[in-house]
Amino acid sequence: MKKILFSIFYFLISASPAFAQVINIWKNTGSGGETCNVAGPCTFCDGLVVASNILTLLFQIAIPVAVAMIVWGALKLMFAAGSTERVAGARKTMTSAIVGIVIVFAVVVILRTIFHLLTGDPSFPWESITCNA
Repeated sequence: MKKILFSIFYFLISASPAFAQVINIWKNTGSGGETCNVAGPCTFCDGLVVASNILTLLFQIAIPVAVAMIVWGALKLMFAAGSTERVAGARKTMTSAIVGIVIVFAVVVILRTIFHLLTGDPSFPWESITCNA
């Protein structure tokens, strides 16, 4: 069992640099198709765009993790075999996942609102921040 877990862990660790190259937190900064760190100095608004990109990435990761935890809790509930401790543990897992995703949604709404108020552009969609010159 240790060998299998070590193999899975090693695969995930060795694949992480490839995944890291795909993620671009600098998108939508700068001008002329170049990011602000290449085209010139970055502004405060570019920093907010980068923070928004990171928030979007974390939100995209949180949803599948929450779904996986709910599924895990449901599987634990199905295999509880009537044990009250196992049923309670399964319910706690599912409840924690649901509370966690509600917290994530609230944080995203609050931070996106703050980002748009700081840039002076309270328009939709929230994923794109445009800076007033």
